[in-house]
Amino acid sequence: MLDNNVYMIATNYYKYDNSKIFNPSKRYLEGVNLDIKSDEKVYDLVRNLFIEMNLDSEHIGTKDWNPFGDFISPDNKVVIKPNLVKDINELSNSNTDCLITNFSIIRPIIDYTIIALKNTGSIIVGDAPVQECNFSSVVKLNGLSEAVNIYNDNGFKIELKDFRKNEVADLKCKIVSLGQNSSLSDVDKYCKKYAITNYNLKYMHKHHHDGIHEYLIPEDVLNADVIINVPKPKTHRKAGVTAAMKNFVGINSKKEYLPHHRNGSINAHGDEYPEKSIVKSYCSHIKNYNYTNNKFIQLFYCLGLKLQKKLKKDRFIEGSWYGNDTIWRTILDINKVVLYANKYGIIESESFPKQQRVVLNIADMLISGEKEGPLLPSPKDVGYVVGSFNALNMDKIICEIMGFDSNKIKYIYNGYLLKKYKISKTNKFNFICNNKKCSTKNYVKNFIPTDGWVDYLSGGKNEKN
Repeated sequence: MLDNNVYMIATNYYKYDNSKIFNPSKRYLEGVNLDIKSDEKVYDLVRNLFIEMNLDSEHIGTKDWNPFGDFISPDNKVVIKPNLVKDINELSNSNTDCLITNFSIIRPIIDYTIIALKNTGSIIVGDAPVQECNFSSVVKLNGLSEAVNIYNDNGFKIELKDFRKNEVADLKCKIVSLGQNSSLSDVDKYCKKYAITNYNLKYMHKHHHDGIHEYLIPEDVLNADVIINVPKPKTHRKAGVTAAMKNFVGINSKKEYLPHHRNGSINAHGDEYPEKSIVKSYCSHIKNYNYTNNKFIQLFYCLGLKLQKKLKKDRFIEGSWYGNDTIWRTILDINKVVLYANKYGIIESESFPKQQRVVLNIADMLISGEKEGPLLPSPKDVGYVVGSFNALNMDKIICEIMGFDSNKIKYIYNGYLLKKYKISKTNKFNFICNNKKCSTKNYVKNFIPTDGWVDYLSGGKNEKN
């Protein structure tokens, strides 16, 4: 039942209208009887996706249809993981439709989870967005927090959680250790160079060095029987693209546990930028050692960037380019944790480890983001809703839909090469769109990559994976 195929509903609908009250039970026999503001047409699209996936196929069209009943049982703990990266898209003349998962996509997922649980178990909608995100503001966008209040007022207990330990001091978490099974272990001789912009590296190096690789995961995630992953696919400055697998970086409760690049140039065994640069090294030192609250030093950082651009037209900085050799390893690590870490935060070391929970991925691509994603994306009308129980296969399809060669996206290419703690046990699957087996060639939308990837993904450059 939980197959490896990737399913898609393709439409010409490129908006979210959450201004009107919609009650699914007035249309569907199996619906949840609540008046909530959400987009009726988007609800239809997501529901049709579940039908295309043949979930509870024998009861489709009846009051007993329970699509999530195929993988959610009463008393299960379910975590719904949207992409709530930031409450503001600072790109001028843009909005958050291309930045965060829209509530109209989340709404039917909540409803069918409620139906499957039969008034038992628990539902948590949670994410760990970037540090500058105002969580209370982001969950108000397009009606998420308002809807959760309505569910709770009507007896459907749903928790809305900020998974950031720095913001929620009493959030219960466990350290999950991958050790030598980390995809980072192959480059541990350069571990002192591990970095993430805007965070103190001394903390990171405590958890990533010489065969030690640890991630901080909320107990809510580890205790989950089912995770429903709801990404907003976009181009990504460091990874090339972000979709289902990259969205799981948002289950780590401290960003300091997440290596995003290695400081320095390629010749210095870093992957932050291609060639040696004193100015870039200086700028990197300021950003990476958390001096950004000092306005005087921040001014020098900005001046340094401007100087660099005048000296040479080089747009590569902070690991935001196709030569990044670190972020893909972190992405694979987090997905190993999602699939294989048990509720105690332990990953068993057997040759064929047991998957600990079911993961369903539903991608919101009615409007996606191109150019300078993930934080400054430009809107891209796509009109697709994509679903799969296999995150790696799904990301391969999404990458091809964007018009990119998936072999050039390192976390996808290397994901299929994993011999242990596999993200996908097979690369043989069907792409099914509007109830037909298809090729992605008929559905390509030709996204514009981020600045540091544009030459590489457009076919002009080549690099070993």
